[in-house]
Amino acid sequence: MNTRISKKISVILTSIIISIVIIGTSLTHSFAQSNVGTTLNTLQTYATAKEYSKAAHYLYSMYKDGGLFELGVESGAPAIRDNKDGTGCGLYQGADRFPNGKPAIYFYYGGMTGGVRTGSGVIISWSWNSDGYENGYYSFEGEFADDLPNGTGTATEVVYYLYTNITTGTYTNGLEDGVMVESQIKEVLEEFEYRDLTYTSVGGVRQDKTQEVADHIYKQIEEYGVEASCTKEEILNELRTWSSLQGGYIYMYDPNYTNVCNHGFGFDEEDSPFCNYEWCVWTTSGSTEGVRHIVS
Repeated sequence: MNTRISKKISVILTSIIISIVIIGTSLTHSFAQSNVGTTLNTLQTYATAKEYSKAAHYLYSMYKDGGLFELGVESGAPAIRDNKDGTGCGLYQGADRFPNGKPAIYFYYGGMTGGVRTGSGVIISWSWNSDGYENGYYSFEGEFADDLPNGTGTATEVVYYLYTNITTGTYTNGLEDGVMVESQIKEVLEEFEYRDLTYTSVGGVRQDKTQEVADHIYKQIEEYGVEASCTKEEILNELRTWSSLQGGYIYMYDPNYTNVCNHGFGFDEEDSPFCNYEWCVWTTSGSTEGVRHIVS
């Protein structure tokens, strides 16, 4: 074959291959953009109607079939849509990870200016159990500034058929900051138990209430007239030993359950005070806490 003709054929084939690659890339990009638009439309519809469980399940379905990872969010850049009316929505990469090891992806809808979250908004995601299956959902409704939760807000964690925890308070850059009120709704044999508890966080770190719990329990013992059976120091040491075995310290307790002879607190066969702490106190390792996915 003539060398000149051979070179022309080679150039033509190369051009065709490049064109195919460009067209394929363009189609893939268009398909991804189309998928992002459809996903955001669906999630925004659910969020506007406050159907957070449906939005979370939609995200889980996309996670399960892999579609959630075809939207370009894994690169770290959020898929944002500014509605140009003071609101917007988007898919964001979280600070934590999904059960499959990939970075978590959550949805936001609410106030937005120039692609920055500001004003009132909501974060929605699905929750999973130790086997990686959907078992509930998480939402955060509150004030945003500088693209982060800043101001008052309410975090809701729902575990289907078990419990709902609703935590309300102030957040600074996504971290709990101040007095927090946790409302617990526990489902037991198709009946519900309700209780409101409080704790304090400073810069996302829940504060130690072990001494306060010891004082409270000892006061109950004094009122019951059996203070000779133990000292406040013994109770404090027992509390610290027990909480350290749980990996931390006590940050929250239920004063009703720590009353003498009321559920968590009582007397053993030798009439010595004891406390079934699992019923009435909560521990933390001291790690920072805040809005899920924004704080790992």
